[in-house]
Amino acid sequence: MTARKDLCVKSIRRGFYLAKPVTFELRIIFLFTFFRISKRAVEAGKILITGGTSGLGFELVKIFLKEGYNVVTTGRNSIDMPGYKGKFSFCRMDFSDLSQTALSVKDICMKHKFDCVVNNAGILSPPVLTVTKDGLEYTFQVNFLAHLLINEIILREQTIDKSLNICAITSPVYKLVKEERSLLPGTQDYKPLKAYSDSKYYLASMCKELSARYPDRKLNCFSFDPGVFSSGIYRMQNPLFRLLYRIAAPFMRNPSNVAAAIAEIMRGTNFTDGAVYNIRKKTSGLPDTDTSVADEFWSNCYEKISSFMD
Repeated sequence: MTARKDLCVKSIRRGFYLAKPVTFELRIIFLFTFFRISKRAVEAGKILITGGTSGLGFELVKIFLKEGYNVVTTGRNSIDMPGYKGKFSFCRMDFSDLSQTALSVKDICMKHKFDCVVNNAGILSPPVLTVTKDGLEYTFQVNFLAHLLINEIILREQTIDKSLNICAITSPVYKLVKEERSLLPGTQDYKPLKAYSDSKYYLASMCKELSARYPDRKLNCFSFDPGVFSSGIYRMQNPLFRLLYRIAAPFMRNPSNVAAAIAEIMRGTNFTDGAVYNIRKKTSGLPDTDTSVADEFWSNCYEKISSFMD
């Protein structure tokens, strides 16, 4: 046959073929749409996700890779993401060692300028007091202070006109904190639940603090309360706790649903700076605190990490 064959466009969503021949105009529209989608995927941006090798962090890694982002993640054990060569990289990082954390982040920043950062890595407080290499209570440093250090290094390594969205994953227990302290947690009168709730409160407060510290930067910070969901943050608990947690995990919220809610907020352009979002994308604020107490606390925090930032 010499007659030109009719071209048909396969409908992906409906699973059938359109009967009408494809006109020149439809071809142009199709090509233009395809070009826009491809261009958006290429220019999606770069994101750092701490603790991205399991649980919620891993679900976030998968979402942002599918959306075309270049993804860098940290963790204790390396992972591979087949099919995303050149788009995914892993950096081993130990948040209980501020010096190692700082060196690793600076090395990452030599190769990447980030559009987004998700502060996700964390643990449930150990049943007994554990002290880091830097002499601090383990939960405080791993869940909060190391993330403050990471965010500050990234802000210093990027130009002031570079936009940056920061999300910190907090927990419902941050609401248990009724009174902010001016001093960093000591090693006396250790209580696991208090240590954990304090660390998640400080992590949420960090978003508000960073926004206030950098009013002239294109910086947007929010924290996210995921509620109760299945995760792997129990690694430092005793065997009985780990067993009970694994039994209960199937009845908890799926981390993929939590990750989808976080990604949706981060894709937006009008989220509220310093606010705490929940799974329904509703916001709440942090309780009012004594300004002088808060200022002293943050001063102590920055004094602790200052030697690692330069």
